[in-house]
Amino acid sequence: MASRLKLIAAIAVVGLLALGAASWWLWQGRAAAATPVLYVALGASDAVGVGADQPAADGWVPLVRDGLPTGTRGTQLVNLGIDGATLADVLSQEMPIAVDTHPDLVTLWSGVNDLRDGVSLETFGGQLDSLLGRLGGARTRVVVLDLPDLRLLPAFNGQDSAALDATVQRWNAVIAAAAARHGAVLVDLYAARAEFAHHPEYVSADGLHPSSAGYRRIADLVLKAIDNHAASTAP
Repeated sequence: MASRLKLIAAIAVVGLLALGAASWWLWQGRAAAATPVLYVALGASDAVGVGADQPAADGWVPLVRDGLPTGTRGTQLVNLGIDGATLADVLSQEMPIAVDTHPDLVTLWSGVNDLRDGVSLETFGGQLDSLLGRLGGARTRVVVLDLPDLRLLPAFNGQDSAALDATVQRWNAVIAAAAARHGAVLVDLYAARAEFAHHPEYVSADGLHPSSAGYRRIADLVLKAIDNHAASTAP
């Protein structure tokens, strides 16, 4: 009789432990499901929406955040963009914070300030490789935007058109190669040059930054690239 009671007690303890473990895993699953997707934006003035009517709402970064298919989890945005930043500034000031946050998604649009400031393409390419090497991983999806056709921007009027276009194409080749090496998603803005040429309203009054309409179109291209990548890598 005593041995039977001990057996029953042992079975009860095992059952309680199993129930407790199941409850813990269920709670963990619900907690994970409730955790929002963390999106970190790196870059310069475009990341903070300079040129838009309402930068906090009309910039391409908040529009991408609002368009991500995260469902009930939602998206938490950490926008680290710094007006006027070069890629060296992104590396030294923005990237360490991004790495520490362990984001699900990172976007990077850089290069125009470097080109205007006379940074060599070799230096830029090395910095881009370093940055993408630090950010990439199983958890983090990285999205990189290349340079648009700068001939369409009034801020570059007066420059030799053919030479400017050749420079942009060289820089974009380096950006595309780095993205491919590190498994980043490339958003090819240069490829949309024909569309952009027919929409001068995509450029703000300063002749350099996108307008609200331009940011909206850029956000559409980023979201499309993310969707296409997700579809191509789905099991």
